[in-house]
Amino acid sequence: MPRYLTALVICLLLGGCEKPAPAETGEREDTSAPASPKESRGHRPRDPSPEAPPSPREVMEAADKFESPATREKALADIAWNAIESDPDLAHEAFLRLPTDCPEKIRLIQHYAMTLAEGDLEAALKWAAELSSVGEIAAAKAQIAIALAETDPRRAASLLSESGVAGREFDVAVVQVIQRWSAKSAPEAAEWVAAFPPGPSRVAGITEISGRWLAADPTAAFAWLGSIKDQEVRAETARAMEGVILQQPSDIQKAWLEQADPGIRAELAQQLAPALLDVGDNIPTPAEE
Repeated sequence: MPRYLTALVICLLLGGCEKPAPAETGEREDTSAPASPKESRGHRPRDPSPEAPPSPREVMEAADKFESPATREKALADIAWNAIESDPDLAHEAFLRLPTDCPEKIRLIQHYAMTLAEGDLEAALKWAAELSSVGEIAAAKAQIAIALAETDPRRAASLLSESGVAGREFDVAVVQVIQRWSAKSAPEAAEWVAAFPPGPSRVAGITEISGRWLAADPTAAFAWLGSIKDQEVRAETARAMEGVILQQPSDIQKAWLEQADPGIRAELAQQLAPALLDVGDNIPTPAEE
């Protein structure tokens, strides 16, 4: 993805921008040389050749000298992005000059990890294991897990669980793995998510699997709810399912709920108030159906 550095880099490399003209004082002294006969006849000497633009490596060296950390990181990252395909060695050197765990470096790691995993999974895992910090390794493994989920979602889930990535990045990766895994085996995906510790990641995972399973096979989805022994997980699942149901047109709501036994329907109804808070304004009105 081509990017461009600021004009400041070029000015630094070329020795500064154009110097200001001296202040004028009344009359100007004519210091120009007399025109030669050729010039007087309309012939002018050729302008000197323009100075060659700086090489990418010269630009990198100049960028590396910026005093502002944020400006330096952005400039080095721009060089790395721009050289990924055209000059991998330069891209790698610019990447190595970025501080450990800085946002620009993490974005590069995520891009490269997924690209490498799509072609050579084992090479991607080896590369990830050699990164500079726990945070960088986790960021790389999360992207590798997403790439792997298309062909081997179970292994992708294990890799993601072991990655050490946390917070929003983990939630995003979980949802993407579930999207692929639920298409192959919704029960296995549901079992994986239900084993998460309490928190936003488990809620996000349960919500994703509930929506996809209800749309594909509501009878099986309700059977899963009925089989959950952990009361906290069961309540979270019922709340997620009720939220998914509320966002459907009335005919689909009716068709789905007809496949749940009276006990499950009562359990879902108990979660109506919290589910309404979750879905907000995403409930279709009769005019929208």
